Amino acid sequence: MPPSPEPTPPGTHARVIALHSSASGARQWDAWREHLPAALEFTAPSLMGYAGDNPWHEDTPVSLAEEACRLEPLLAHGGVHLLGHSYGGAVALELALRCPQRVLSLTLYEPVRFGVLRMHDTRTAWQAVLALGQAVREHVRARRLHEAGALFVDYWSGARAWEHCTPRRREAIAACMPKVDAEFAALFADARPLSALCRLRMPVRLLAGSASPAPVLRVAHLLAAALPNAGLCQLDGLGHMGPVTAPAQVAAAVFSRPLPTPAQA
Repeated sequence: MPPSPEPTPPGTHARVIALHSSASGARQWDAWREHLPAALEFTAPSLMGYAGDNPWHEDTPVSLAEEACRLEPLLAHGGVHLLGHSYGGAVALELALRCPQRVLSLTLYEPVRFGVLRMHDTRTAWQAVLALGQAVREHVRARRLHEAGALFVDYWSGARAWEHCTPRRREAIAACMPKVDAEFAALFADARPLSALCRLRMPVRLLAGSASPAPVLRVAHLLAAALPNAGLCQLDGLGHMGPVTAPAQVAAAVFSRPLPTPAQA
């Protein structure tokens, strides 16, 4: 199991690129900034469709490869650590596959690479996420965006979580649901086998909450068992949205030990 990171020692410099979850945005990471080690360069770009400078047009298909391709310029100088949550974790894996020589480490909180469920005798888990994605799609196509948002939020954050969102937050999530629908399609179309992911030789830290839905926990366990330099850390009491609901706790788990240096990676 690779070591978990600690605050970066004085005099060192590390570049971290953090990729947000679905129906979120780069601001997801704002609460992390007060918990970051000194001398850390922390960049949080927006994924396709979540900011004006990274547009996406509704009804345009999305793929993990296209998401990763748009982020490749951020890795132009290499030597980066990728941090990803949920859909951002799935994209981070794709980016590392495209540019393995430029990625020093991967830290992934419940990456939703659902394709591995379809391929590895996990029919119950696969059917659960497939049903969720299909239900979201039906609501989106009928323009019932608030219903789609409620279904999505309650699945990942727990029953009645949608009711506790502010009206402004509900509107923002509803507006994201066409892109979320496209993201489900990209994840369901992902045909990379675990053997392809096993080409990733950099340290990989997988984080998961003990209260998260079974399908994402199964994905995390499959990845931890298959990747050659991976370890899995379970955070008690947290759910799938742990990086948002408990930023200090998750950041502490991420930065409790030094990030790997180029020589270590």
